[in-house]
Amino acid sequence: MTPFLLFTLQAPLASWGDIAVGEWRGSWDRPSRSALTGLLGAALGLLRHDSERQRAISEGYGVAVRGDAFGTPMQDYHTMQTVAKSQLKKRDIATRSEMLEIREKETVLSWREYRQGVVCTVALWCRPAAGWSLAQLGDALRRPAFALYAGRRSNPLGLPANPEIVDAPSLAAAFAARPPIPAHAPSELRRLRPRGGWGQEVAHDECDGFESGLVAPMRRHVRRDVPVDRIGWLFAARTMQVGTLPHSGADE
Repeated sequence: MTPFLLFTLQAPLASWGDIAVGEWRGSWDRPSRSALTGLLGAALGLLRHDSERQRAISEGYGVAVRGDAFGTPMQDYHTMQTVAKSQLKKRDIATRSEMLEIREKETVLSWREYRQGVVCTVALWCRPAAGWSLAQLGDALRRPAFALYAGRRSNPLGLPANPEIVDAPSLAAAFAARPPIPAHAPSELRRLRPRGGWGQEVAHDECDGFESGLVAPMRRHVRRDVPVDRIGWLFAARTMQVGTLPHSGADE
């Protein structure tokens, strides 16, 4: 039996990041490893520039994500007033308001993609480099040091993460013990259920000493979402396994 920490990520709006090309800022359909690293770091009270402990989160745990409801894509035409980097040289700027006091400004235009009505369930398991126990991570998610959000600071969670530790022989068995949303959830959240039922697809890291328990169709997916340098926004590639949970009738 393997202990797994399971928790819910539900948000009215979410943005899970993608490779940024030019003015386009896309969103994947499920949380990236970097998004989950940031979420756990916020819960633990880690600062963004604490690269060593941020790396300990990324390297210390295996991750699996069940896409219960991937949500509906939404695009936002985004404008932001800023100052050219050349104007910031040799200036000690502490706040955005101080930056905007500089006369020569420029406007940055971009398209940003979000997902509306997202529901997913995350499973974590410890690897040898784990710096915190699953119980410590669960406590942090219940009482986070910093606000938790779904990819962007403007995207607060719509439900508590409600973490729990489940001992199971496989990923499939662990997810079977966790419904997409709580039984007492309001009807508005139940309307997020896709027409075909709650999602059964799971994307996961390589299993460490246990079986996935997933069934066909199985495939591999490569995503550049492993944080290497948080300050410099550098990410390494990760290969995930993607499969489907055995049908249990729980999604009816």
